Amino acid sequence: QVGLTMFHRVDGGNEADEYVARTFNVYTFPAQGHQITLEGGAVEFLVKNGMDWNMWFRDGVPYLRKGAAEDLKAKLLPDTGSVAPVVAPALPMQLDRPEDVALCAETLAGVAAWWDLGAEGPKEYVLPACNAYLRRYLYQECERIYADKEEFLVESRVPDPAKSWEKEMVAMRLSAEEREAASAAKLAKKKETYRARLGFTRMWAALTASKRPIVVHNGLFDLLFMCRHLHDDLPTSLDGFKDLIGELFPGGIFDTRNIGKKITVPDGEENEDGEPSRRPMFAELRLDRIFSVCKSEAEAAVTTAAEGASSKLCHDTRVVVKFAEGHGRYLDPTKAILHEAGYDSYITAFSFAFMRRMILQQQGASDLGAASVEHLADCKFVLPLYRTFFPGVCLAPGSVDTVSHTTSEQQHLLVGFPATYQTSDVLRLFTARPVVEGAVNPPVSLHWINETSGCVRFSDADTAVVLSNFDAHRLSLASEGVLADSSALVLTPLQEYMRAKVEETAAAADNNESGKKRSGLNSSALEVPPTKKAKENS
Repeated sequence: QVGLTMFHRVDGGNEADEYVARTFNVYTFPAQGHQITLEGGAVEFLVKNGMDWNMWFRDGVPYLRKGAAEDLKAKLLPDTGSVAPVVAPALPMQLDRPEDVALCAETLAGVAAWWDLGAEGPKEYVLPACNAYLRRYLYQECERIYADKEEFLVESRVPDPAKSWEKEMVAMRLSAEEREAASAAKLAKKKETYRARLGFTRMWAALTASKRPIVVHNGLFDLLFMCRHLHDDLPTSLDGFKDLIGELFPGGIFDTRNIGKKITVPDGEENEDGEPSRRPMFAELRLDRIFSVCKSEAEAAVTTAAEGASSKLCHDTRVVVKFAEGHGRYLDPTKAILHEAGYDSYITAFSFAFMRRMILQQQGASDLGAASVEHLADCKFVLPLYRTFFPGVCLAPGSVDTVSHTTSEQQHLLVGFPATYQTSDVLRLFTARPVVEGAVNPPVSLHWINETSGCVRFSDADTAVVLSNFDAHRLSLASEGVLADSSALVLTPLQEYMRAKVEETAAAADNNESGKKRSGLNSSALEVPPTKKAKENS
């Protein structure tokens, strides 16, 4: 499924942000010739969330990638204004089998007899059925024999649409006007065939041509998937992908998960400086939880304003959305199903509209009705990442991503622990050894990368204790023969590791005879180490 919701701003005559929503939920199915791979876990998830498999298989809208779409257009609707390449004429077909020679001779004699009847005879003559090879020969001979007969035309037809493989040849006698009409009808049919086979590619083309801001939720993998299946092969580097995104979506990509974590509200308490302390507005960054908060806050603001108490609004987040005619599916609560792509796109759009107004107000804007996203510039093209050293990835062309770092915090890369380890097993490596009764171990957190590596974090003040604990555990495990080799349980400061990767990448680029573009920190760092299996984060 692909979900798409368009919000059109309208002037409702009041101070609220009012929109008309048009939502689409599209089942897409790859064009003929593409392989389909289904992963068991994904199938189970889709079944639990009401996936209509019959709709997908039977009525799924086809799509083509950019290259395939261009090839199809060149085949069906060639550019008559371009100069065709010079191609040596093909040798005429010759029939070898006596039975084929006899059949085609008899068929051509029938065509000649029909043609000799002139205007008094029928306007069409259906040739006897034959295979594709013989049809090609008959086309060749008809064009040769009747080359000077402007009224003569021969074409293939499919008598029964349910049996597209069964074709027949039909010879026709047409006037100049009829030939022109037939040519126009044939062109119209080709255009409709092209339009139908493009399918969802037409919507993708309209989306990229609009140059409007695109809103997603946790959408990095969605973008990768869409670009791979609807555009072309993905670039081989992160820098290349950033250039592609900038080209396809110059209006910017905005991610509601990334924006949501930036919004804070007063919590009713005061900090050490006597200033009002703040808390995150969204306790959870799941899409449904974000939408629930945005919806309830927006409705409360509208109610308060309607009661004439708009001055009491702490946050003027009046957002009103109405569905356009024919797009009201999700007004029915039984159809407002999470993980249906159309519904997810609607609640993403609503949440973004709420956040846009909320942040505009927090920035002290006097005109909350300004239809702009310029005040969200620091969120433009920034999307969340998982199991990585980065707080997120910025897809703006030319941008450089930096490793996440908190003041007074140490980050180390731990590589080579057993694949059977759980979070508690890894964190135990940083506790006191031997165990001392009453000892308090410094807090250490773990960010999983793959089955045998992760990033551990602890405060600067605890560095000596944490590293000493780790060394004691490593020596103990080595003496017990648990460590297979010197690459097991290696702890490296993250910044040192990243610098080494930059130098490694630079050296590889210098030695690369093909002159590939140096990827730099933001590309190389994402190569380490590959994720194999998701584990819990701590």
